[in-house]
Amino acid sequence: MPPALLHSNVLDPHIESAQSPTTVTDDASPSANLKSAKAAPRTSFLVYLIAIAFSLFSGWVNQVVDDALLTALCVLAFSMLMGTWKKDRPWRWVVLVWIGVPILLGYYQFVVGWRHDRGQVYGAFLQILAGSAGGFGGHFMREMIDHVFLKQDD
Repeated sequence: MPPALLHSNVLDPHIESAQSPTTVTDDASPSANLKSAKAAPRTSFLVYLIAIAFSLFSGWVNQVVDDALLTALCVLAFSMLMGTWKKDRPWRWVVLVWIGVPILLGYYQFVVGWRHDRGQVYGAFLQILAGSAGGFGGHFMREMIDHVFLKQDD
């Protein structure tokens, strides 16, 4: 079958053609449709600095207090706070709050010279699980707050 017949309405007269005047939009290009869609507001640089400060504090708690559960609680609470505050793309708060723990562990290992055992290193990387629970939990908590208390209907 010729390719011209595959895309025409010759085979099925009940299907409207894509060139039909009823499907033409006001915008000339598809990128104009994207611009007219509701865009999320940009997150300010200060919010990212706060997330990095939370990250460094969590890494400091991991090193000085040397308690993996307290570190997990810090990572969970801070990423949940950030996910609730800025609900769009919660994965960025997970990564930003968690990454301070292994970075500061490496700093204390290689720059300061404090040695760590395998358990501390593995524990630092497992803190991303607490960060994931916090970031996405905060995101869904904000969704619930928006729908219940602000009476948004979707």
